[in-house]
Amino acid sequence: MGKVAKTADRAKAAETAEQICPKCGKPIRIVKRIRNRELNIAGGMYISCSACDYAEKL
Repeated sequence: MGKVAKTADRAKAAETAEQICPKCGKPIRIVKRIRNRELNIAGGMYISCSACDYAEKL
């Protein structure tokens, strides 16, 4: 799997290392997002799927 961001919660990262996306079945990764006012998304650490729109805040 890919690298884990330095600011991520490592315990949560270990839990998500083997998980797959509930929508499409592909691997989940940890990403850091900035605030997006147009889409009304708060910034922070997220568990995200790169293939679909699934995202969950850590």
